[in-house]
Amino acid sequence: MDVTVTFPSDGVALLALDRPHRRNALDRALLDGLPDLLSELDADDRVRVLVITGRGGAFCAGGDLDVLAALGAETPDEARARMAREFDTARLLLEFRAPTVAAVDGAAVGAGMALALACDLRIGSPNAVFASPFIRMALVPDWGVTWLLARAAGQARATEIALSARKVGAAEALRVGLLDEIVPAPLDEALARAQGLAEADPAAAATKRLIAAATGTFQEAIDAEITEQLRAVRSPEFARRMGEWSQTVRGRSR
Repeated sequence: MDVTVTFPSDGVALLALDRPHRRNALDRALLDGLPDLLSELDADDRVRVLVITGRGGAFCAGGDLDVLAALGAETPDEARARMAREFDTARLLLEFRAPTVAAVDGAAVGAGMALALACDLRIGSPNAVFASPFIRMALVPDWGVTWLLARAAGQARATEIALSARKVGAAEALRVGLLDEIVPAPLDEALARAQGLAEADPAAAATKRLIAAATGTFQEAIDAEITEQLRAVRSPEFARRMGEWSQTVRGRSR
């Protein structure tokens, strides 16, 4: 499987798609292997933040054309089982217990768009390009793109992007919510953000959980915040940071 996992700093795992000759398009090995890999990383206590990127100037160009060409030979039941297994990659990334950051350089197309949009933060280069070209092949968006795109850009804009199948460049992606920031070196920035989040663990993971669960009433959100805050104020990390902050404030007051 053409993917590498490294730990560039304490608590930060970097997952890099490594098929630059095909713009990191997902071949059969990646489609079959990514769900298990994400599950393993999610269960790994060393991973406090996950960064995803692609090598060689592309994030991910979606499904490899060789894979797409073979789909017509499946029975409906085979196709349903395969799609459920493959598309679970996006769900596993969306529900990853730790914060996730996408470093997007170049194309994020189809399933590649889903991988980026399923991350909590998305840092792009000026060359980042998003597209949902399914309709050009008489297909509907998949890998959760309909849900993820609507969540990021709103229903009206998501509909227009999906129906037009047009490319969304970096500047527009930032404006409509597909990117959070544009920088010359997105991987460097993503790793810097990730290191800060890893140092803030477990509060960063708890914040992610709270926002993901904030679909009920305001009072339910407050109750959940109280539960998490009670846990947070008892953590060693809070005690350490509170001590550092107190020393800083006392130093300024002298």
